[in-house]
Amino acid sequence: MRAMNLRLTTVALVVGAFAADLAGEHGLAYYALVGCVPLAAVAALLALGSILDGSAAEPADRATAALAALLLPFLLLATAVRAPLLADGPPPPAGVVAILCCLGVVALQGLVAAAVAVERLRLGAPVRDR
Repeated sequence: MRAMNLRLTTVALVVGAFAADLAGEHGLAYYALVGCVPLAAVAALLALGSILDGSAAEPADRATAALAALLLPFLLLATAVRAPLLADGPPPPAGVVAILCCLGVVALQGLVAAAVAVERLRLGAPVRDR
């Protein structure tokens, strides 16, 4: 349950940072990304730990862990390129591309979770909490 809350908070902060950038609030977007980095790192470590201890051995669990690990470099890049330009206006193109990549990875995580839920419902098994 804790990992799920971390992932949802990470998604909310990434989407919020993107929305803040669209609204021209680049400082708010930067601080949302700064807050998102440790949450995403802990979520990725928890997902990896679940795989290593054997409690999450399904392919979807491995995909979720890999996507969580893939999110971190994009998130760090999106945050780091904004820091020196915080008061100077919009983020550089690398920051925009990095946040779009973050949104893509988050969307893939959602697709994996939805595919697992649909498969479990199709088989008549209860949908378990991740």
